[in-house]
Amino acid sequence: MDKVKIISRLKSQEMTEFINYCRNILISIKEILPKETTIASWDDESNKLYSFQNSLSDFNEHNLDKILIFNKKEDVFKNFDSNDKELRIDSRSWIGFSTLIYFKSNPKNEESEISISIVQGAFEKNQTALINIEFSDTFLNMATKEVFINLLKVIEQTNDLLYAVVISNEFRRKVKISGQNLWIGYITYFKDKIKKESFPNTLNVSELVHGTVICLDEKMNLTQENINKALEIRDVLGIDVLNYHT
Repeated sequence: MDKVKIISRLKSQEMTEFINYCRNILISIKEILPKETTIASWDDESNKLYSFQNSLSDFNEHNLDKILIFNKKEDVFKNFDSNDKELRIDSRSWIGFSTLIYFKSNPKNEESEISISIVQGAFEKNQTALINIEFSDTFLNMATKEVFINLLKVIEQTNDLLYAVVISNEFRRKVKISGQNLWIGYITYFKDKIKKESFPNTLNVSELVHGTVICLDEKMNLTQENINKALEIRDVLGIDVLNYHT
């Protein structure tokens, strides 16, 4: 299998409940993985990974420093008290909140099977919102197409998902063109339903709750056949569909 990752684009929405938003996503992903999977984040203070409780009961306001990525000296936040610029549990952010979380089958192992980056919650318009997921080689060697589709279903449950793709850097280089910031990958999700009749019969096109999933093949291999399929879909959809506007 090619070294793939999930790239997504979300509808940006202002929020003060980013911690709960992330916790719900993490709980749903954990249900897909083995029960012994540990969820962790990097703790700058101790300079090592911090492993959350299995129930994620400590994924809360008491561990903001471990959950959120921000610069304590430079970043400012909007609070009920206009003179208060510190990060609080109900703070608002003009650029949005971000986090990077690791899923590990063995807490003592340096390798994490999955790392997930979440950016969302800006009160300023035209800010990027995303959920991107990267995988270890070990995970990719065991993962099936269904695992990736289940992960897309989790992201779709946020009700913010506009587009997602399972793709590698090399595959993206083969199929992208100038003026396009979305790509057709091994598996591609678009919000809203797309008519199956628009695509070749050789593709597996299915519907989720809010959108359409297009699969090139059962196996995610960097073959000329898969590249040709992606190029054909790209040309059918056109540049307007394959552009993300914040």
